[in-house]
Amino acid sequence: MRYFFSTLLLLCGIGFATAQSCQSAPSVISDLNKEIDKVLKEKGCSPASFPNCLANPGTYTGLTSKMVQYWNQRSSAWSTIGPRRLDFGSWEEGRIVSTGGRMYLSCVPSNKNSMTVNINELDGKGKTSYVICKVDRNGNYTKLHTGWFNEINSQQSNKSETRQHQLNNVNGYIISIHFDGKSVGNTFQYKVRVQ
Repeated sequence: MRYFFSTLLLLCGIGFATAQSCQSAPSVISDLNKEIDKVLKEKGCSPASFPNCLANPGTYTGLTSKMVQYWNQRSSAWSTIGPRRLDFGSWEEGRIVSTGGRMYLSCVPSNKNSMTVNINELDGKGKTSYVICKVDRNGNYTKLHTGWFNEINSQQSNKSETRQHQLNNVNGYIISIHFDGKSVGNTFQYKVRVQ
């Protein structure tokens, strides 16, 4: 009976304000962390010195280049609908259709202690939640921020909502952002940047 009631509310466009989980794509996170460790060790960094190595511009640029190559080689093995790469400082665009979702992962850990996430709505009226998390070298997730777009009727008519979040204590962490559609038959188009 409970399942029937939940399904009926969903079909009528009434969603639940459920908290999203950070823990998506654990095998991808594990693969990324192993490769990051390998690349940093090749550069002469011990696990204890990883934060200092990430602060070195040359080391960080080299790590980023290697990890982009690694991502491109491995992405097909992670599934065609797997996470998208999140490049720090670049806008990423996407569209959530109906109750679909989309996850973004940085392929390198942050080399800054503070970063800013900007999410801009481009079009659509689909109710969409998002969760921003950080992931450490052992695959432990920490939820940093959650939010919604088009949660109420007045927001659905505004096609240019924006959200901005400050991320603190993220040096050495992979950043993940997961969007989750909550509206059957509606879309949500957006762009997102972490810098």
